[in-house]
Amino acid sequence: MKTTVYAFVLAGTLLFGSNFDIGISGSDGNIDGFSLSIGEYYQVPQREVVVVERRIPREEVGVAYYLARHSHRNVEYITNLRLRGQSWWDITLRLGLNPRNIYVINTAHSYGPPYGKAYGYNKKHRLYDREIVDLVNVRFLSDYHRISPDEVIERRRGGDHYDRIDRHYRDNRKEIREDRRERKEDRKESRDDRKEGNKGHGNPHDR
Repeated sequence: MKTTVYAFVLAGTLLFGSNFDIGISGSDGNIDGFSLSIGEYYQVPQREVVVVERRIPREEVGVAYYLARHSHRNVEYITNLRLRGQSWWDITLRLGLNPRNIYVINTAHSYGPPYGKAYGYNKKHRLYDREIVDLVNVRFLSDYHRISPDEVIERRRGGDHYDRIDRHYRDNRKEIREDRRERKEDRKESRDDRKEGNKGHGNPHDR
């Protein structure tokens, strides 16, 4: 039986406001795998993601993008609220969203708070910032890499941070793509060899 747990729901794409400066170099060293994954998932420029990372902790960037999309507000507006010291729970409420029902996904196994049976727990208690951050990133990594939320949760429980989990699955995808490319090249070489072999034998009726 699947267990309901908090995480997040996607909505439309929003870009930064015109006053939000994203004038940084495309070769900026901060644009790494995790930034790339966030940019690809939320369909925003990676350089834009780096700007957000410079304003709030990297692990909170996904929360800002999610809330901006879901509330149809600007990412700059969301990050400014966070920089003023507001909790993610309070920001969610201020945006007119219900934090008790927008952070939801399904897992195959039961876990302790904030996972699994924490749904009933959180009907009475507000989620802490770290719980919202964790649940949003679990869903992001699960959706982006097309793996189960349980797999991400188990890695988190094992001590892996979000960027390490992302790097693991990015590397796996890269290896799979390289393996497919090598097999495709091998098949092409095999077909070429057969063609050359057929040419060498010639047509027996011409002999």
